[in-house]
Amino acid sequence: MKTALGSGSHGGESFCRTSGRGFTLIEVMISMVVLLIVSASVFAAVPATLGFGSESQIRMQAVGAAQDYLDVIRQYIKTNGVASDLPPAPIIPIDPGASLFSGSTRPSLGDFDESAICTARSFLSFDCVVTVTWHENGAVRSEHVESYIVSQAGF
Repeated sequence: MKTALGSGSHGGESFCRTSGRGFTLIEVMISMVVLLIVSASVFAAVPATLGFGSESQIRMQAVGAAQDYLDVIRQYIKTNGVASDLPPAPIIPIDPGASLFSGSTRPSLGDFDESAICTARSFLSFDCVVTVTWHENGAVRSEHVESYIVSQAGF
């Protein structure tokens, strides 16, 4: 039995329309455009995210370099009992890491520049601040690490 849903222009005969189970070409094209826009925005965010990771990695290296220099200063003060004529800072190169996509190493970013200031808090105790500076993406960055050092010289 046929059910007439409407009359067509085909000689007055009635026709049936069954619901299709697929997508129309327009629906497919619209979904492809939406998918393209979402994909483009996700891929645009990836380099920015990797850049933040790289900055964080270099900042952690700078803190490590400052702590290394504080260890040198701590040993000097414990041995000599004074905070004058501090030993020179060790030369610590910046590790740029490997490029995420190519696996090749990035060009060198140079060395960290470290400086220290120690002030006497009391007899044979000092407050030392190490400042580490470096150049990254055309800007000068710095990190400060502070430590309290007690001399054991003469004991």
